[in-house]
Amino acid sequence: MKQTSYILIAFCLLFSSCKKDFLEENPRTFLTPANFYKTEADLQMGLNAVYRTPQDRYSNMWGAPCWFEWTTDEAYLSPANGHAFHNQPSFLRNDFNSSSDMPWNMWDYVYRHVKDINFLLEALNTVDAPDAVKKSIEAQARAWRAHLYFDGVRLFGPMPLILTPISDVAALRAMTRTPIADIYAQIVADLQVGMTTLPNTYSNAADKGRVTAGACAAMLARVYMTMAGHPLKETSNWAKANTILKEFVVDKKYGSQYELFSEYSDAFADANIPGKEAVWTVNFTRGTFGQGSQIHTDWSPIELYYDSRAGLAKGGGWSNALPTPAFLDSYDQVNDKRFKFTYWTSTADLPVEYAAINSSAGGPVVFAAPHNKKFRETSPNDLSQASGIDHYIIRYADVLLMYAETLNEANDPNAAMYVNMVRNRAGLGNLPALSQQQFRDQLLLERAWELCFEGERRFDLVRTGTYYSRVKAWNTQAAPNIVEGKHELWPVPQREIDINANLLPNNPGY
Repeated sequence: MKQTSYILIAFCLLFSSCKKDFLEENPRTFLTPANFYKTEADLQMGLNAVYRTPQDRYSNMWGAPCWFEWTTDEAYLSPANGHAFHNQPSFLRNDFNSSSDMPWNMWDYVYRHVKDINFLLEALNTVDAPDAVKKSIEAQARAWRAHLYFDGVRLFGPMPLILTPISDVAALRAMTRTPIADIYAQIVADLQVGMTTLPNTYSNAADKGRVTAGACAAMLARVYMTMAGHPLKETSNWAKANTILKEFVVDKKYGSQYELFSEYSDAFADANIPGKEAVWTVNFTRGTFGQGSQIHTDWSPIELYYDSRAGLAKGGGWSNALPTPAFLDSYDQVNDKRFKFTYWTSTADLPVEYAAINSSAGGPVVFAAPHNKKFRETSPNDLSQASGIDHYIIRYADVLLMYAETLNEANDPNAAMYVNMVRNRAGLGNLPALSQQQFRDQLLLERAWELCFEGERRFDLVRTGTYYSRVKAWNTQAAPNIVEGKHELWPVPQREIDINANLLPNNPGY
């Protein structure tokens, strides 16, 4: 779905610029989400704008690719970064509180895009279009709404559940926080619509990258697994996740197109995303305004940025997050092919691409610490323009590991088989015999080695009830300040509380 549309960009800007002040007016002479939709083409344009949603979460917001990797066992904030916006949530000191900017940015992201989706869904009731078209648009839009609320409820806990456009300011200011069980029920309902309505694949090349039935199924399995863990601990959901994942992996209900690439590195090649390992992806288009990815720039070495021989044009970036030494030490650094592919310590690790720099008078550029290069483009790797590499929300390796996890919770001896598929691809041997608890512990490592820095680690640790213990033991930056029972959630933003006191009390400890 790599297309550039200046109309779409303008449309996105229109929608994203509509803040609360818009609700207090009665616009008559300019476009708003409420009066835009007139034709089927308008509906399609609105849906295309919805697909911009995750670009903010995974790229556009300041340092967003690192938000859910900082303060985990995998990564910490670079000492080179002195911005309070990033330091507060990374160190977990008392200055990370309801007045911090990052929680408000995430809260605003959720509701800004939920608003746009709700206007689109409302328009389906009035715009003349074929029923099949409307059902497809509804299913895709509801899938993205589920994704938004899933992020929101995992970060903030109870939060207002808004499912229709609301133009009454008094009503908005009177809203209370919906219990998390009710939010999850809506997330489940939205994803079930996609599972039963959307196709397994799209025949039109222009639709490549759209949400499919399989994407909704895999996400619903992830949701059920989260509901089975902390904080709901509704363990009956393990069986629900297992049923969906068996249909996905064994029965091929959602198609036979899903496979692992033979090499881990192939899964991250631009030409292969979306490809056979892609289940749900974020689309990016290189070098375009608001459409390209900043993911690798956030992870790229700042030493390259400041070197006069390199800069942004040759792979320099911000070093916003670095792998924790404990995480690096956890690898089999000799045999695990993922280690060599993922990390570099100097330009000497890429001798062909950086031949001119490496052979020049200054020699290779050496970094202060190992950096993640998992998401980098191949030469010329010009980060002065945003990357066009799509990003995985869910890929097939994750589906296999999730399936293994649900089998282990059922004490099924076949659980190791699906972990071994992922391990063998990475150059590692099969798992030894493990008890159920040993398997749980091992799977935390397996998921980290395979899925590191893809945007889910914080949530894995929280749902498994290991967030506090892993950060305490593995992340020396956040370990002195982390508080069990507090930092599993973020605070409700103070600027929202100032508008609506019904959002109180805040989350524990804030």
